[in-house]
Amino acid sequence: MSTDTFNAGYRSADTYNEMLPPHYYGGIEDTDLVGDLLARTFGPAGSHRRDLRVLDLGCGPGRVTERLAPYAGELHGTDKSAGMVWRFAASFPGARATVGDTESVVARLLATGAGGGYDLVGSFWSMSYPLLECFEETGPDGVVAVGDPAAGVARADRIVDGLIRLLAADGHLVMLFFDADSAEQRLVTRLWERIAPFPGSGRGYTWQLLEEGLLRAEREGRGTLTTSRLSGVAVAEDARAAREWFRIGHLNSFAGLVDDPEVLAEIDAFVSGHTAPDGRVLIPSGVHLVHFRAGAAAADSLPGTDG
Repeated sequence: MSTDTFNAGYRSADTYNEMLPPHYYGGIEDTDLVGDLLARTFGPAGSHRRDLRVLDLGCGPGRVTERLAPYAGELHGTDKSAGMVWRFAASFPGARATVGDTESVVARLLATGAGGGYDLVGSFWSMSYPLLECFEETGPDGVVAVGDPAAGVARADRIVDGLIRLLAADGHLVMLFFDADSAEQRLVTRLWERIAPFPGSGRGYTWQLLEEGLLRAEREGRGTLTTSRLSGVAVAEDARAAREWFRIGHLNSFAGLVDDPEVLAEIDAFVSGHTAPDGRVLIPSGVHLVHFRAGAAAADSLPGTDG
């Protein structure tokens, strides 16, 4: 399979923007979930505050970064795709832009003294990838296990711990993380497991590792964790767009799947079953909205407390 085709949706900003359907939860788009949380935490976007040191890990072309940028005195975006970082840099010309995978970026920042250096760290729909790569790597030729499971868990724990170590004394970690139990992700799980089983407890294992790591940090008194699981819908404008979202967005144009007639038939059946009378495809989706506040104490939740 051509490496030009595999994972093109996450290497080309144009392909990414073309394939990505809008995602709505409780009547608002996923970017608005982030914007509303930031407004509650820091005040309305566009207010006088624009002094935060902000890091967006796995920033892509900067779609969600638009919500972070109004608060940033310093803005840093990172992505493993040079094409994505190029688009990010064009959209935010005053920002620092880094090409690199999240695990390596976090380790390098900590090694160069950036620990405690960010008031706001974001990761939107992207953190599952570096956590999964602690156990397996997927390329155009298939899925290859990496090391033993215990080493993978330790590696994933270091990533989560690293995220917290990057936060300033009252810093905030904000994330959007996919819900493995949604109908959308259950289909994706069935299809990928034709190639190889997911590590650990399955498709939701990366979320489990992330949540456990953040809860452990809370138990250690390093901050407080708030999460919300929200059901919603991804809206594809028609059946063709829905199929492209699964083929490119979820299956990464992996030939072993997208060239399989049984896989295509299962996707078509799913799309047909979720097509609305107006022709749009309403794909049942789900998201975990994550907010970890470093240094926060129980008393910060009392009425009249800013936070």
